[in-house]
Amino acid sequence: MFFVKIKVFICFLLILSGCQFSKYQSTNLKYTHNINIETPNNKYNMLLKKHLDRLFNNQPKKDTNFILKSDISFTSNETLSVSGLNVLQSTKGTVQYSLIDSKSGKTLRSGSVVTFPALSSSSSSLYTNDVSLQHIKERLILSSAKKLYLKIKLIMKKLN
Repeated sequence: MFFVKIKVFICFLLILSGCQFSKYQSTNLKYTHNINIETPNNKYNMLLKKHLDRLFNNQPKKDTNFILKSDISFTSNETLSVSGLNVLQSTKGTVQYSLIDSKSGKTLRSGSVVTFPALSSSSSSLYTNDVSLQHIKERLILSSAKKLYLKIKLIMKKLN
């Protein structure tokens, strides 16, 4: 009898927590807007646009309320490794963005997002160094897209 009461109590808690999570998701969805993302026409900016489109879940037929202009650039510096024997490349990504209201053409917010530096390995092969740098840039693009998405989401919540 005692075990039956415990099972009923656990089921009650699971049902109650499930209702709370569905309530949280419904309040989270009311701030969605369709944003037109504009980037320059190069490889890394197109990857940034693709990741932002996925994060914002843009609908192709829906009218856009806002325009997001963004541009990503990378800076690399030489740093020493922990042992001090090898020279490594430290690469940072910087996204310049501006959020524009499409109806009035007024700039709502502009700024930049900087990612944490990523270290590339040192190798004697030039091909290996180039491929490593390319992979680092792709990871930095994904990281900066997530940061920019969160920043724009906060701006949208303040506008509502």
